[in-house]
Amino acid sequence: MNLVHRMNLRQFDQNLWLVLDALYQTQSVSGAAKSLSLSQSAMSHALKRLRIAFNDPLFVRENGKMLPTQKALNIQPLAQQGLALLNQVANGLDSFCKSTSNRQFVIAATDFTTKLFIYPLLNMLSTLNGNIRIKVIDLSSEIPTRELSSNHIDLVLTFSHAHAFENTLSQQKLISGNYRVIARKQHPLISNNLSLETYLSAKHVLVSPWGAETGSLDNELEKLGKYRHIAATVPHLMNVVELVSNSDLIATVPALSIRQHEVKNVQILEPPLALPDYKLFMVWHPSYNLDQGLIWLRSELETIATQILEGFS
Repeated sequence: MNLVHRMNLRQFDQNLWLVLDALYQTQSVSGAAKSLSLSQSAMSHALKRLRIAFNDPLFVRENGKMLPTQKALNIQPLAQQGLALLNQVANGLDSFCKSTSNRQFVIAATDFTTKLFIYPLLNMLSTLNGNIRIKVIDLSSEIPTRELSSNHIDLVLTFSHAHAFENTLSQQKLISGNYRVIARKQHPLISNNLSLETYLSAKHVLVSPWGAETGSLDNELEKLGKYRHIAATVPHLMNVVELVSNSDLIATVPALSIRQHEVKNVQILEPPLALPDYKLFMVWHPSYNLDQGLIWLRSELETIATQILEGFS
């Protein structure tokens, strides 16, 4: 209790923990007020009470943001753990029945992970004749930690090379796999096999959902002192096969994104260099570890992952 300046917990308003966490997450008095549905004056008053309770400014304005002091940095993880525990107790007490629930689950995903997981999930839900709803939103360039914490987003589906995961988030690997190179069958440089020299001399299309000009593959090439010619960048993986089949561009994509019987006029080749496997994770906030609905959802996605791998092998 040395973090608290002679605090009497019986006299401390426990709602102030929510205020502390909201200020930490938003770095803004107005943003924190909005997230808790409070007026800005009420939030300012709550911050004043926190400062008195902890005998510390806690948050100081710098470059337009409310940045945490060292004491706030020390307190916030403890506050978040306490809030997470309360959420787990509250959510864990709620039963969940997939056949009768009318709950909406919000999942952040890319076009590829939507096709891979959400389509089968929706097909499964259609057999229940229930009222569960799935809302898919575009995954941003950063893991939406704040939205996960506030329950505006239930789950994120993402690749480990695309996002850095905060250690405050829960995560579980669903799938890992290797890459394949695709080129049209009449490609002037490529026929049935692929050398590194030919690979580097070809023009490449890069899948970059958030506009980056290089990908994880380029990091591996850089280790070898090699570079490829990226002639085109597209945001959606699902467009790549059509683009490659109608041009002399080639692409390096997750093997799961292509199947020989599903593509025409495209040759599927082994990459000419060793590449680490991609890993696809589901990520959520630990506050909802015991949420019965989310436990069910995560279990369904695990089942789908198993079915995907069995169908691909």
